[in-house]
Amino acid sequence: MSFESRRIFKSAVTSQNLVRELLQLMLLGELLAPGGDRVWFVSPWISNIVLFDNRAGGFGSINPEWGIREVRLVEVVTDLIVRGTPLGIATSFDAHNDTLIDAIGEATDEAGVRDKLTIVRRQHLHTKGVLLKRGLLTGSMNLTYNGLELNDEVVVYDTTPKTLAEARLNFESYVESGT
Repeated sequence: MSFESRRIFKSAVTSQNLVRELLQLMLLGELLAPGGDRVWFVSPWISNIVLFDNRAGGFGSINPEWGIREVRLVEVVTDLIVRGTPLGIATSFDAHNDTLIDAIGEATDEAGVRDKLTIVRRQHLHTKGVLLKRGLLTGSMNLTYNGLELNDEVVVYDTTPKTLAEARLNFESYVESGT
């Protein structure tokens, strides 16, 4: 039995952990088999959210440098890039995003991989999605604490090759079109 898509309705009290765990599994798959096409994080609002709770050391074999603590978006995407996976981030011009954009820039500069990072800021961006090699997470959720933890959201996880290809074409078009 295989599945191609799954729709998740999330609130602060229902299915909250399901979306976080799905994001973790998606990113673990990418960290373990890096390289290939650019991965995309597309969100009008984006924050340095906690992606892995490593306080029990369960993710230490993925990256021992993470230590026994919560691991945030900047560290995970920098690790992805260092492992050979180019990264694209599309977000709005909202000042909320400046802190994350600056932190990712500094981290990739420090790691010597800034050339593998593409940042696109768009005036009217409303699309939200995380596109990796084997899966696409889309829906109403911004990549923020409120989006992940508090807000009622609907997200869809899709593994259909046609859907992944369409998303890749759309997200890559952000680079060609600029703002």
